[in-house]
Amino acid sequence: MSGPASPHSAMPAPAPRCSGRPLRAVLVCVLAGAMLSSACGYRLAGRTTLPEGIRSVGFAAFANHTPETGREKELQWAFEREFRTRGGIRVSDAGRGIVSATLRRLESRPASRDQRSQALEHELVLVLDVRLTERGSDKVLWQANGIRVTEYYSAIPQVLVTTSPEFLQGRLDAGDIAGFTDVQFSETQSRLARERLFAAAAREVAFRLGDDF
Repeated sequence: MSGPASPHSAMPAPAPRCSGRPLRAVLVCVLAGAMLSSACGYRLAGRTTLPEGIRSVGFAAFANHTPETGREKELQWAFEREFRTRGGIRVSDAGRGIVSATLRRLESRPASRDQRSQALEHELVLVLDVRLTERGSDKVLWQANGIRVTEYYSAIPQVLVTTSPEFLQGRLDAGDIAGFTDVQFSETQSRLARERLFAAAAREVAFRLGDDF
């Protein structure tokens, strides 16, 4: 079974109004609001609930069916970082659940060009399959095939927006860019975009897992 194509947070049911009431009434209202939230399937952002009551996961070595050697390790590290930061589950080498993934496609292509056909912006595309199995039985508890994630990056310094969230979250200063050749700039932007891409893929998978269960 596969989850929804993109995350949409469900809005919790409004809690009963409690202003101007005694403390005991306020506590009752808080509990009532919590039960309403639970009844409609609302979950706090950043928490993941896994099937079969699984509370710990490990990671099998990711497979890579692309020409980009070693990218499967980078993606696996991104997954491990994402799962470690989420509540509700524990990452352990002996985890009852095992997360595995296969990189099907990883490529960069021009997304826009100037009048001389020079690339101004690239689109980085990742397609992967992911599944969760139970340790020991190898029972497939959840899987999603063909998950597609994209990220964009500037191909030349002249079109880089240094006030964009992507740039501000990176590890470059605007002053560093002046010393880059076009090739160095493109390679650096590609690497940073790939890091963002893998992090986004890990978040998407964690969301789908939590949303399905």
